[in-house]
Parts: sequence; C-alpha cells; structure tokens
Amino acid sequence: MGKFHTPLGNLTLITEETTNISFLQGKFDEISFSIQVSQPFNLGEIDFNFIQNKMNNFSQIKVKTELFLRNILYTQPKQLGFNHYKDKLDETKELISFPEFMFYEKTKDWDIIFRESQLPIAEPYGILINYHDNDVVGFEDLSDSEEL
Repeated sequence: MGKFHTPLGNLTLITEETTNISFLQGKFDEISFSIQVSQPFNLGEIDFNFIQNKMNNFSQIKVKTELFLRNILYTQPKQLGFNHYKDKLDETKELISFPEFMFYEKTKDWDIIFRESQLPIAEPYGILINYHDNDVVGFEDLSDSEEL
C-alpha cells in the first residue's frame, strides 16, 4: 500500500490479496473512485483528464443513466427485477444514488456502481452501470454476487 500524488489528489494504492488486482483509490468532490492498474504501473499512462471530465460531468451522466434504466424498465422490466413496467417506483426518491466510479488503465471503458437504487436487482450491493467514453452501454445485476 502506498500513496501517490496525482492531478486528482492523493491516491492510495491497494492490492486485493485474493485476486492480486491493484487499484488507485481516492475521492473527488466527495465521490469515491478507483482506477484499476497493472503492476508495475506508470502514472503518466493514466488519462487523469478523462477521469476528471467524467466525474465533473456526473450530473449529466446520472440523467443519461436514469433515462437508460427507465427505457429498460418500460420495455423489459424483468431485467431490472420488476414483473411489469407498471410496478411502482417512488417518484419522490432517486432511482439511483451513492455512486462509486471505477476506471481502468489505458481504456475508455469505465463503470459506476450506484450503491443505492429502487431497482430490485440492486439489492444488496447496488447496480453496476457500464460506459464506453460518453455512452451508457449496459448494466450488471450484482444481486447474486457473493460479495463485492
């Protein structure tokens, strides 16, 4: 475990013991994020401008993501854990909240885990939304995961 000063502030290097995968972790405007890196890694090869741009534009990304999920909700509700598109959502609550960004070294693919959501498939770990550059490209149901 080490600390690295980057354009996004001080990041902590963490390597998971079970998978041996390494991440730089930090917070940007109170949003947690991680960057999966290979070992050894080179800070100069990480596109910090790309990462900062995505986190700075979170409000637009969230709107785009909610539209993506609502489209699935109305066309294929079972994918999100509902029986029918008419199943109730509480319109006073956010559809998705508590984001954690995940970026990957040398790629424009990235993800956000929304730790809280009204969607049934978001229990207990949240819902993982997949992006490529500026586009929402999919989601992953984490409800059957043993741990996250």
